[in-house]
Amino acid sequence: MNFAARVKKVSAALKKNEFFYAADPSDIFYLSGFSGTFAKIIITEKKSFFITDSRYKGVTDGLNLSSFNDVIITSGLKDTLKKITPSGSKALISPNTPLGDYLRLNKERKNPSASAVISSMRLIKDKEEIETIKAAVKINELTVQALMKKIKAGVTERDLSAEFEYLAKKLGASSVSFNTIVAFDENAATPHAIVSDRKLQKGSLILLDCGVKYKGYCSDLTRVFSFGIIGTRFKEIQRNYNIVRNAKKTALKAVKDGNMAVLADREARRVLFERKLDKFFTHSLGHGLGIDIHEEPYVNSKTKALFREGMVFTCEPGIYFEGNYGIRIEDDYVVTKNGPVKLGSLDDQLILL
Repeated sequence: MNFAARVKKVSAALKKNEFFYAADPSDIFYLSGFSGTFAKIIITEKKSFFITDSRYKGVTDGLNLSSFNDVIITSGLKDTLKKITPSGSKALISPNTPLGDYLRLNKERKNPSASAVISSMRLIKDKEEIETIKAAVKINELTVQALMKKIKAGVTERDLSAEFEYLAKKLGASSVSFNTIVAFDENAATPHAIVSDRKLQKGSLILLDCGVKYKGYCSDLTRVFSFGIIGTRFKEIQRNYNIVRNAKKTALKAVKDGNMAVLADREARRVLFERKLDKFFTHSLGHGLGIDIHEEPYVNSKTKALFREGMVFTCEPGIYFEGNYGIRIEDDYVVTKNGPVKLGSLDDQLILL
């Protein structure tokens, strides 16, 4: 990643007597590649500083931090702040700055101001970021395929959730990007279900919502499995699944560089409305994806965001029938000048086991 260019871009956005204070772990990673638990970055109009404590001295030695004028190992952040930022200078912070850092800055530099400089940069992914997310999606899909071999009668939701994490790490992921959701039948009617010790039985629906982290970037994928479902129940699930799949396909037609993101959400809801299923779609159509599992743009009915070339987002329409089952289909896409491009290759049809 070109960290030097990112730091330089932040510096160029600053006015005289301003400095940018980065404390959010994702912003720190974006600017430096550092993923430890303690670091701050201070960028002025002319200089930049990477600050951490003695626990990470060996780690910083192994990172390429040449984009910073100085790497400071300190146990006294207050004194360091006074030393490298002139008295009376104004602090700019990211909107997702931790509260403790905001309070510290507010004490030392009255009324730090929120700045969108980092968030606007992170909104548009460069080529290397897109390739990294694509690699994460590949690992995610391979893990789903490997997990399918572990699905059998008697296995629990918790078993499969743990197995997914184990397989993902074996296939190259550093971690999962969120707690893996495995939900059987009526548990799948809760969009963010909590895994249980419920055992899988023949004739069950399985919803798997999963993601991995690779080189600091996330993937996010949802698939639905029919485990020996037959008869009228299968016909109903297949019919509703195809409607959700069509809603996803239709929504993606509205994704173009410069288009309002709300249009994609509306298109998905229109398809479901025509089949009298819109009231069962209870969440947003999608969200941005990158270093964090949920980033801008948020693709929902109230967003004012515009799709821009280089944005990476999820498309995940779903319908949920309380006490019965839920269906959600999710893939990751990048916006190009020719429309959305899927970052994976796993088919999005109902998976029959």
